[in-house]
Amino acid sequence: MEKEIKISAYRNNGAKIFTGRDKGIEAREALNLNSLDEETEVVRVLIPSDTWGINPSFFGGMFEGSIKKLGTKFTEKYQFWYSNAYELNESMKRDISDNIAYVIRNISVVQ
Repeated sequence: MEKEIKISAYRNNGAKIFTGRDKGIEAREALNLNSLDEETEVVRVLIPSDTWGINPSFFGGMFEGSIKKLGTKFTEKYQFWYSNAYELNESMKRDISDNIAYVIRNISVVQ
């Protein structure tokens, strides 16, 4: 079973990039990710297809708690797709992978 969440509402109007830790935290709370982390379903995160990138600060604000809780299972639980159901292009896949690595590095620095 899968759940879908759309993150388009957390990008500034007209922007092609998701930015800002505060916006990421807002998205996390609004989408109730703490609760989704506890559930068994895979979560499909739908990104607008015109997105150029997701800033590490936004990504961290949105997913740091999930990465801390789920560890290496994060990428099994949260799967990223364009909202038109297309698989992400290589650039967006790399961006998300880099963001996950960034969050993990910063978690280990803080602890």
